[in-house]
Amino acid sequence: MKPGFAVLVGCALWLTAAHGQAQAGPEKTFADAVTALERGAVDDAIDRLESLADSGFSHPDASFNRAVAYVERARSENARPGDLGRAVAALEETLLARPGDAEAEQALERVRGEIARRRAREGAEPVVAKTSLGRAVVGLLPEAVWAGAAALGSFVASVGLALRWLSESHRRRVAASTAASIGGALLVLCGGLAFTARHFRVASRPAVVVAENARLLDQAGKPLVQKGGEPEHVSMPEGASLFVHERSGELVRIEWGTTVAWVQAAQVRPIGGTP
Repeated sequence: MKPGFAVLVGCALWLTAAHGQAQAGPEKTFADAVTALERGAVDDAIDRLESLADSGFSHPDASFNRAVAYVERARSENARPGDLGRAVAALEETLLARPGDAEAEQALERVRGEIARRRAREGAEPVVAKTSLGRAVVGLLPEAVWAGAAALGSFVASVGLALRWLSESHRRRVAASTAASIGGALLVLCGGLAFTARHFRVASRPAVVVAENARLLDQAGKPLVQKGGEPEHVSMPEGASLFVHERSGELVRIEWGTTVAWVQAAQVRPIGGTP
């Protein structure tokens, strides 16, 4: 074998082995985390699963097991503030990657129920943020459905206009005009909703409160108050769902129901990663 060819073969084998190790890395870390969770080493399991998340590895099973680990720690003597909120975030992440997962949905309901019971024992009143009208309407259907309906409206409007131009019968021209009007209305309505849905998706990111209470602030970092001096909700409860719009230093601008404010970045966790 020629020396040059031997060097090329050696390099190829080394690159193949390195690629295999890189591919095996996340899987091995996940397997080690599951093993740690099974033997009750919850902190070790959390460290490994968080390391996976920080590295960009994303899988619904990893997110679900991270939620289990946080719930187990929340129920132990080593519980830390925000453990249940982090469990909520992990379960939301699971459902985002695997919609309709019944086990994750049930677990999410139980964790939120546990948070509500703990707040009730501490004498805290339930805090419910009403969803904004825009998000409520847009959330009725997926973005792709709104876009598809807009495309259908465009098609119907185009066909109607073409038939109106080609038809000589008055009755057919009236029918074609009606179809074109309906298609146009569908295009405008569903196109607007599709655009709004895309704007929400691009401009904001779902997140969860991972602190016992996340104090609402203004951009200067001072407690938020309503006009007239009456305080709004002073804080968001652990596990509350919200949307993150932007970050400025140690603060993030969030949308919680109809409230737009700033909070400490460390108190919220965007779904799928860190702020």
